Amino acid sequence: MVTLRRRTTVVTGEPEPKLEEKRPCDDLTILSDDSDDSDDSSSDSAVKQLRGRWELASVLNFLNVFGPLVSDKLKLTAEEIEMGLIKSDINNAQLHIALLKGIPPVNKSLDDANAWITVLCKKLAPWWPWIAEGEIPVTASKGEEISEYQELDPTTRLKFLKALCELRVQQDDARSYIQENTKEGDCDSHFRKRKLGGDGKKTSYWFDGNDIQGYRLYREVNEISKSAKARKNACSDKSGFCWEIEATNLDEFQRVARKLLSSKASSLAATGEMIETEAIPIVEKYHKKKERAMIKKMKQERVVSVNFSRLIRATRACRNRIPASYTYDEYDKMIDDAVEEAEESDRDDEEGKEQESASLGSNNSSEGNKMKSTEDEAPEISNEDLKENEKIKEEAEPKEEFTAKNRLRQRLTRNSALC
Repeated sequence: MVTLRRRTTVVTGEPEPKLEEKRPCDDLTILSDDSDDSDDSSSDSAVKQLRGRWELASVLNFLNVFGPLVSDKLKLTAEEIEMGLIKSDINNAQLHIALLKGIPPVNKSLDDANAWITVLCKKLAPWWPWIAEGEIPVTASKGEEISEYQELDPTTRLKFLKALCELRVQQDDARSYIQENTKEGDCDSHFRKRKLGGDGKKTSYWFDGNDIQGYRLYREVNEISKSAKARKNACSDKSGFCWEIEATNLDEFQRVARKLLSSKASSLAATGEMIETEAIPIVEKYHKKKERAMIKKMKQERVVSVNFSRLIRATRACRNRIPASYTYDEYDKMIDDAVEEAEESDRDDEEGKEQESASLGSNNSSEGNKMKSTEDEAPEISNEDLKENEKIKEEAEPKEEFTAKNRLRQRLTRNSALC
């Protein structure tokens, strides 16, 4: 048995130092959502940085115009393209692969994991001075370009994507696609965007999008610099060229329209009226369609979850119903088929009867042969035996007559009883 003894304390002049009690929770590290918040804030800042680049609007407009030429199966929204550039996920890979497949010669290893990055660097390296500015950030170097590309910031990846779109539009099929559509008279609305309006000096408003990507309102601000060097590099980052996304959903469109309508400048008020009459009805229709699709998807998921929650029971197999047809040709065909089946069954019955009769004839002939053989083999009957047989027959005949008479009497009595 373990006994606990009280510790004896020695009385001194100095007070006894207090020991800090170590709690069991002191060694534990409490996990918080700070990392998630930091990731969200970094992604939000990256999205804001991307939306301030004119290259993003150019890429989205390219995919809007040449989407059927690039790929019919690839249906990415603008938000998915933005997140693909930030995280370098599968959507970003699918977009680059679809663009690279339209630039000959097509590499067979494009569908392999991260092989498209090597092909991208090899394709863009000789064309970079003509389709982009500066030096290419990443070049093909024995697989190291894959890790280098994944470490790039989203704006540099956007430059790669913009350069790839520029190279894709220079292919022969893209030129023929433009020529065919311009012949149909759709050049102004499809290939050439017109601004909704602006203040007439520095600011312009653009509206672009489709039912797959979504619709966006852009604001372009072009500050003219006084220096000659900045005027020379008007398209570079050093100039006063600014591109912003003002609205991506219905609420933001309505907010911008109200803001511009309340402006004192007549040009901005006219731009707000254009947004309210031309852009907002399209966005409203798109959002209603999107809401219906979401509701339908939720219902389907609910039905699937309910079906999985139920017990699995054995049910009978479903019958396949023949579709009804009311044409005379189908009716005549059905009658002809029925007549043919009846004739075939009759033929089978006749053949079966013939086979039975043939077998019976063969049996009778064999029995007759047997009887003949037995008659030949039978011994000769004497006269005395014949006389005995005749006597037996004579004795049996009256018995038969008697029995017949009895039968007639019984029938008569029965008939009389019934009457």
